[in-house]
Amino acid sequence: MPFRFKSKLMTIMGIFSILLTLSVSLVDQHRLKDNLITGYKRESALVEDTVVSAVSAADKAFQIFDQDIEKKMKTNSDSLLQKYQGNPDLASWDYQELKKEADGMDIYIIDTTHTVLYSSFVMDIGLSFKDESSFSKLLKERLQGDQFVADGLDQETNTGKIRKYSYVPTPDHKYLIELGVYLESNPIFQSFNFLDISSSLIQKYSYINDITVFTTTGKSIGKMGEDGRSLVVSSENMPAFSKAFNETKVQEISGVRDGYPVTYRYVPYSIEYDDEATRFTDQRIIEIVYNEQELQNQLNQNKQVFLLQLLATIAIALIISYIITRLVARPMYLASHDLLTGLSNRAAFESSLIASIEKNKKKQRKTALLHIDLDHFKMVNDTLGHDAGDIFLKEVGKRIRSAVTSPTAVAARLGGDEFVVILNHIENTQEALDTASHIIDELKRPCEIQGMDVVKSLCITASIGIAISPEHAEDSERLYTCADQALYHAKRSGKNTYSLYGRDTKKSDHTLAL
Repeated sequence: MPFRFKSKLMTIMGIFSILLTLSVSLVDQHRLKDNLITGYKRESALVEDTVVSAVSAADKAFQIFDQDIEKKMKTNSDSLLQKYQGNPDLASWDYQELKKEADGMDIYIIDTTHTVLYSSFVMDIGLSFKDESSFSKLLKERLQGDQFVADGLDQETNTGKIRKYSYVPTPDHKYLIELGVYLESNPIFQSFNFLDISSSLIQKYSYINDITVFTTTGKSIGKMGEDGRSLVVSSENMPAFSKAFNETKVQEISGVRDGYPVTYRYVPYSIEYDDEATRFTDQRIIEIVYNEQELQNQLNQNKQVFLLQLLATIAIALIISYIITRLVARPMYLASHDLLTGLSNRAAFESSLIASIEKNKKKQRKTALLHIDLDHFKMVNDTLGHDAGDIFLKEVGKRIRSAVTSPTAVAARLGGDEFVVILNHIENTQEALDTASHIIDELKRPCEIQGMDVVKSLCITASIGIAISPEHAEDSERLYTCADQALYHAKRSGKNTYSLYGRDTKKSDHTLAL
């Protein structure tokens, strides 16, 4: 069995296996990638829900004890109003002593410019809110009003610590008396501390860089910036922050943190009360900073695993292809080839001739059929035996194959000493005649078997009949008949020659008259 057929089959099987393996592997890799991204998004949503739930739980738990704190703040505020009526000279007040009388609550005096004039918390003296438009507007409304107002959880501007503040205007509306009390030492806040929950989430999920809860003024609750003051939203992210607050919809913005690309996600949240209106400090914006480094690492790792699996699978597929080729190549080869010479057999010849005629008919090209028969071949079997005859037939097959140079030509052995050659899409009849002449010349060369030149000693030659489609016939059966008749005419004309069906082509030709 020729190596070329086996290698072609191996190549086809290998390519098929690789394409099949590649397609299946790509589908699997794409599915794994989608699963990773889906899992990442699912965990991100879970983190957001957990943070919102933690903030909500802290707010609602604190609400239970908030009324007692507000009552104390109201009582202390009323006492300070009475003191103001008796002594409106605020500069003369002893604020540290007043803080002790107010159960440790810090006292702030805010004027009409929304600046802290006096305070028991010295760090905040001179602090101005006039540049904070929303809070400044709120202070103006409270200064012009006549009601005591207490906010919920808030942060201290200069330290970022969590406090609760209350406000009451003086009767002459010149000042706001503000009280502030720390909440971080409150047992309820410690039990429902969303800051601790946020820290645990950051430690648990490596793709979360930070979680910060901001008030509507853009200041964080419980966090300090590098300057030691309350952490504020960066100016680059303020548009997304404001949009999340105004539209109460989650907003995202891309940025860079510590040299790595990150995503800032702003989640709006409001404390809901059944019997109270929402206060200014009851609205929150939760900032969650995500990085995709872990996701990218997992995707890269998945890609590496995919490549290793692909290479391993391809290797296995090629091995299996080789084994299958070894098992099926010979049966497949024998189904279409002559076992002795390696040329195509009769079945393959008939199929090839039909296909060639049909294909060339559509393209308006010619097909030539050369019918070859050995002269005096019986002498080889009678003189040297059938084994020598087989050896000679193998040599004839090789010489015919070498004489036919066209890569599209088909050479076949029909049986015994009968051979055929199909020349596909020839340009003119002369090509067929030249090929026949070449074959005859090849078969004239010496061939030694058992010490005898059988070609010379036994006068072994070849006769060839030639027929052209569609010139002589338009179907395979009729074309074969024409070639057979031309072969018969060559035999009758003295053998060792070729004959073209229907007309002379050169002086030495023997043609079959119709």
